Amino acid sequence: MTTLSILITGASRGIGLATAKKLATKGHNLGLFDIDMAKLESSLNDKAFKKAIESNSIIQGNLDVTRSEDWDSAIDLMTEKFGRIDVLINNAGILVTGILPDTDLDAQLKLIDINCKGVLIGCHKVGSRMTGQKFEKIINLSSASAIYGQPEIAPYSASKFFVRGLTEALNIEFEPKGIKVIDVMPLWVKTDMTKGVHVTSIDRLGLNLTPEDVGKLLCKLATSPNTKLTKTHYSVGIPAKIFSTLAQVAPSAGLVRWVNKMVGA
Repeated sequence: MTTLSILITGASRGIGLATAKKLATKGHNLGLFDIDMAKLESSLNDKAFKKAIESNSIIQGNLDVTRSEDWDSAIDLMTEKFGRIDVLINNAGILVTGILPDTDLDAQLKLIDINCKGVLIGCHKVGSRMTGQKFEKIINLSSASAIYGQPEIAPYSASKFFVRGLTEALNIEFEPKGIKVIDVMPLWVKTDMTKGVHVTSIDRLGLNLTPEDVGKLLCKLATSPNTKLTKTHYSVGIPAKIFSTLAQVAPSAGLVRWVNKMVGA
């Protein structure tokens, strides 16, 4: 097995933590970063990290993904400790729900900063350090809400369209360098982010995915040679796969809109 050096943002909980646990048990070098250091340090007490901590193959650090200088510090820590970064998992993100005029504007702007600006800075900073080795890749966390705009989470959905578009463009742009850029697109996942959230699409579709479901796919994608990754987008969960397929084969956007309206409004 090739031991990879993998940087994960938003690693203290949810999908980021589940992915880190899976990768740690497989013996990879991990840089786990989050803005909530207390939660991150507490999470590292999990038995899944015991061997990795004993073998000195984990580093942790504070990272506000909207701050360019925080990225520089995180990248420097990774390269000083492990010599390189093979994989970036751009996982950090937040959710604000509600009809747009009824929500707090500052909260929505913060969402755009983290979900869009944070991913962009990560791709820029880490991408500039990669040299095109066979495992070097960036994996962004998009969402099934990037298939068609979703009511009650409009800015969140739009932010994931940004991630999807950025991923598609960089998948082409980075290809000559030998760097793969892909994303994963899960439907609703049962995490702290969705705890207590009430939107119509959750009421109708439920919270059927766990962080471990998404983490399993992220682990597989992160540790696969780039030659094995033939897609740009990887849906997670049967409904997301159905919606993605429908969007590709539907004769008009009207049908896709109708389906999403039935689910989310």
